Amino acid sequence: MTTVSTNSAARNRLRILLFLALGATCAPTPASLAQIITPQGPTQNAPEKLLEFEVATIKPTAPDSMQMVGVNVYPGGRVVIESVPLKTLISIAFNVSWWQISGGDQWIDKTEFNVEAKPPEAMRASLTDLRHSWYGIDDERLRQMLQALLIDRFQLKFHRQTKTGQVFLLEKSGKTPQLKPTSANPADANTSAYNAGFGSIGFAGTWVLYNTSMPQLAKFASDFALHCPVLDQTGLTGTFDYRSPPEDWDVYQSDTTGSFLNLISGLGLKLKPSKGPIETLVIDHAEQPSPN
Repeated sequence: MTTVSTNSAARNRLRILLFLALGATCAPTPASLAQIITPQGPTQNAPEKLLEFEVATIKPTAPDSMQMVGVNVYPGGRVVIESVPLKTLISIAFNVSWWQISGGDQWIDKTEFNVEAKPPEAMRASLTDLRHSWYGIDDERLRQMLQALLIDRFQLKFHRQTKTGQVFLLEKSGKTPQLKPTSANPADANTSAYNAGFGSIGFAGTWVLYNTSMPQLAKFASDFALHCPVLDQTGLTGTFDYRSPPEDWDVYQSDTTGSFLNLISGLGLKLKPSKGPIETLVIDHAEQPSPN
């Protein structure tokens, strides 16, 4: 988590740097969304009864205060998400990329919120998967609870559209993988269970993977580099660390996707083009959240 400036303009500049260093926020691309045109039924809130948090608060982010940005998941399944708009909350809850979300009013990707929520007490001992990234939660039950919260408090209504199109398969390239198993261990005195659950990918003069699983790498490639589905086919389990050779910042900015593809090659992996389902989540209705 990273602190950003209290000044609005400075805060925005620092946030851009944060997203560049830790995975630039993906804006939806019309070309990608144009491929996804087949409706899949009427507006839906949820397929079935969803799990729900026992207690949750949603508050607008104070405009002139020190703020953190992103997701935390603590022991017992307590979720804290700070300084993100509804569109990002939807991305986290439904495990989809920004480019997969369309519709809704302008405020859904501009007005920021802080969310804090706790699962039912009877479930807390079973919620042991604390894996999360800056904008992702691995545990499906926690994501389901977040979905229910957004549907209830934001009166969120949506439908899905799907079409077969371009996807990529993340595979081993045949070269020796350069990934190193993450050394962090929750049992170590200096490593809390929460810290062991956090993984990140980003660029700050060099590409750095920390405590990153292959599904997380595939999701990052989809979110920030290729803007289409990426499926993990590596067969590699566990989490890994990696630091690439230094790269000039101007080179990275001029061709971020090319820089990322160089990273994939350097890891001993490859992205293989294929065909598969491409889905988008279309927002039909959302309101400012009801009071806590």
